Amino acid sequence: MQSRTQNRIGGIGRFSNEFLIAAGIVILVAVFAITLGTKFASVGTLSLLGQQLGILAIVAAAQTFPILVGGFDLSVAANMGFASTVSALAMVHNYTVESSVLFALLAGAAVGLVNGVGIAVLKISPFVVTLGTLTFLGGFGNTLAGGSSIAGLPDRFTEGWGGGTWLLGIPSAAGIGAIVIVAVWVLLSYTRIGLQVYSVGGSSEASSLAGARVWAVQVFAYVMSGLLSALAGIVLSARVGIGQPSLGGQYDLLSIAAVVIGGVAIGGGVGRIGGVVLGAILLTLVTIGLDIGAVSQFTQQMVTGAVLIAAVWLSQIKGRFVFRRSWTSFGTSRATT
Repeated sequence: MQSRTQNRIGGIGRFSNEFLIAAGIVILVAVFAITLGTKFASVGTLSLLGQQLGILAIVAAAQTFPILVGGFDLSVAANMGFASTVSALAMVHNYTVESSVLFALLAGAAVGLVNGVGIAVLKISPFVVTLGTLTFLGGFGNTLAGGSSIAGLPDRFTEGWGGGTWLLGIPSAAGIGAIVIVAVWVLLSYTRIGLQVYSVGGSSEASSLAGARVWAVQVFAYVMSGLLSALAGIVLSARVGIGQPSLGGQYDLLSIAAVVIGGVAIGGGVGRIGGVVLGAILLTLVTIGLDIGAVSQFTQQMVTGAVLIAAVWLSQIKGRFVFRRSWTSFGTSRATT
């Protein structure tokens, strides 16, 4: 009876969180459409939204895995730039687009493996490990690229992987992002390893007693983070037409913000990829609207930081509320039995 009550209340909490985000998205669209007029409400803005959202959705999906197991990954942006550099260097040295992308994905997964082993096996703090990886990748990527951007990427790469459109005019970045989100949803919802990710984030001790290899699940989460952040870097590189070690920019902060706004709990064990997508949509709308309104990048960073703090605060309030409701309902059910 207790678990059914807690699951029901928890489910209501998650869906109400997603409803609030969806309502915020509608309000944002209305405000920007009214204040900015046709500069915002246009086909061009919709295409831009698809391109930017596709990339943020991929890197937010990457960040979801380590946060679900109770950690986080500060190196996602650096990994994006590193993958961009690796793929671009391979292409300008006459490797095929497919093999260049594969090299970059393997490099990203290797970075995630290093993070996962450091955190899960060597028991080093996620902050220390991923901050160290971030710093290392920045220097290594610039060494490989000679401290400059890598241009001259083939059209087949830029058009197909982030800068062009697919069937029905769908931006390629949005198409790749949609495929990733569906794949992550299936993995987390319907596979054994996906369920273990939630279990380890909820209680690593209980998961270990139930037979799960906690360290292996944690390593898997960071490998997925590395792999998907590398993919996001590849898509971003294709969109801008260059490879560059610093290409990831502010995606470390944006990815954490999208995940937390979307309802994934800091500390792990709770969250839905659908909420993460809504969080990414909200942040992308804010960025595009402020860009069109000619608001400075510094102000945009302030807004993003404020939104992140507010999201964490509201998440904590909701968590305490759900906990109280769970135990109140449990006490009522005990009294009537």
